[in-house]
Amino acid sequence: MAEASHTRKVLALLEARGEARVGEMAEALGVDPTTVRHALRRLEQMGLVERTWGGAKLFQAVRYVGEMARGDGENPEAKHRIAVKAASLVKPHMALGISGGTTCTKVARLLRGKPLEVYTNAANIAVELFSYPKTRVFLLPGRLNLFSYEAVGEETVRYVESLPALDLLFVGASAIGPKGFYMRDAPEAAVARALRRKAKEVYVLADSSKWGREASPGAFFAPLDEVSGWIRED
Repeated sequence: MAEASHTRKVLALLEARGEARVGEMAEALGVDPTTVRHALRRLEQMGLVERTWGGAKLFQAVRYVGEMARGDGENPEAKHRIAVKAASLVKPHMALGISGGTTCTKVARLLRGKPLEVYTNAANIAVELFSYPKTRVFLLPGRLNLFSYEAVGEETVRYVESLPALDLLFVGASAIGPKGFYMRDAPEAAVARALRRKAKEVYVLADSSKWGREASPGAFFAPLDEVSGWIRED
């Protein structure tokens, strides 16, 4: 149990910093450097980190730019806690839907190498997972949204209708209010709603800062009480 705890803490630290030396991690976590090295070895085997000279950095299959890069740097520790909770719900051989966004991307990284079928409209998530043989990845067609890596449009929505039933669906949210959950814009919300109709269980992944944010009515995803749960950092 102690080893698993150290591994989670090292991963959370790298999620927050992106890259760090062994000595820095040992000091920040209050453990000896050997413990950090053992944790890094396990994380490297899982495909989650890359070793560097004297340290390690978080493995990212995609170099993020623009709004996605900025979002990835917001509340990283909260997003990591959310991702860990979400990943714990995933069982082997599930059919899993994942929408785009920085928190969903962190979940995808934790699922690398798992025996799953993953259906996503986010090109970056497909790339994050594609080189792990046990994980079968299906990328939905469509045009890329101007503000994200997600495929959207009528073609995407129609394609979702042909998918098999999904055991789980994870979606991010840009805003949350008394009426429910909102996506970034109407095109992303339309695809998310279509995926929701295919899923047995639906979980929204969003940190508490999303509560009360303004959102376009057209970007509405679902009422609060019509999803299986809202996974937060607390």
